[in-house]
Amino acid sequence: MAQLIKIHSCISRYEMDLYRYQSQFLRLKKQQWQMFMLAYENNEFQQFVRPQTETMDGAEGKKEKENFLRKVRHRLGKKEEIISWDLNMPAADQQADTMEYIFDTVPQSLDELKAKFMNHIFQFQMKWATSTIREKSFADASFYENERLHELLQKLPDQHLIMYNPVFKIKNTSIGLDPILISPGEIVCIHYLEGEQHDVIEGSSERFWTVNPGDHEKKQLSPLISLNRTGTIVKQLLRESKINLEVKKVLVYKSGYIEFPQAPFDLTLADKRNFNGWFQIYRNSTTPIKHDQLKAAEILLSQCLIDSFRRND
Repeated sequence: MAQLIKIHSCISRYEMDLYRYQSQFLRLKKQQWQMFMLAYENNEFQQFVRPQTETMDGAEGKKEKENFLRKVRHRLGKKEEIISWDLNMPAADQQADTMEYIFDTVPQSLDELKAKFMNHIFQFQMKWATSTIREKSFADASFYENERLHELLQKLPDQHLIMYNPVFKIKNTSIGLDPILISPGEIVCIHYLEGEQHDVIEGSSERFWTVNPGDHEKKQLSPLISLNRTGTIVKQLLRESKINLEVKKVLVYKSGYIEFPQAPFDLTLADKRNFNGWFQIYRNSTTPIKHDQLKAAEILLSQCLIDSFRRND
């Protein structure tokens, strides 16, 4: 799963300490998966499921959880603390927090377990991308159901970093940008096109593009306006910091077709015909996280707008 390091103008833990949180994400995800797999294999998953009528309290429930944690440590092969996703919690509270993961049902297959696990991780990714120990931001509810965001996070490998619709501060002006994929070898600015199934969008160098050319055609604002703005800002920030990573621009239209014979050389068109092939390149990537990649992410995060408030808890 890719790592969500920034979403819109929400405060992010990665902004506080990118190097710490990106490495902890890998460790915690692996540890959590081992814990759930052990419970699944030993028919002990029920302890993670929300009870219908009563909660697991008292000495019996506490003993059962402690026994399970011992099994997890043994499975890990060392006396490793089972830590929670809230890394800023006092050590005494982290073990208890680890056992608070709640599901609605016990998975009936390995595929169902994987799906539940990815949704479980997504909730914590959103938590990390919208809060710190002292501050919190409200993310629009639509982000939690955003299929594009889910696809990027759940289908790309761990070493990819995602900034989803970030808001940058440029010369005292707030500028909303397209999603940015920071991979080990390059940075990809992505613009998603909206439309009906099988629509054809005709691209050009003009300010407006044509949808379904012919008797019932209509016009829409050129997506290159937004995409070029994102690419230009990212390139400028990297150049100023002397970071030599290629910046690519991609137009994505999964449900329809893009006809743009005179497309700029630095633009990739990923429509209904070739989206899977383009996306698979990144899904199959095995290149580990690189220093320049993290440095680039740190520079981009430093330019982001933060809209947050003090936590009461």
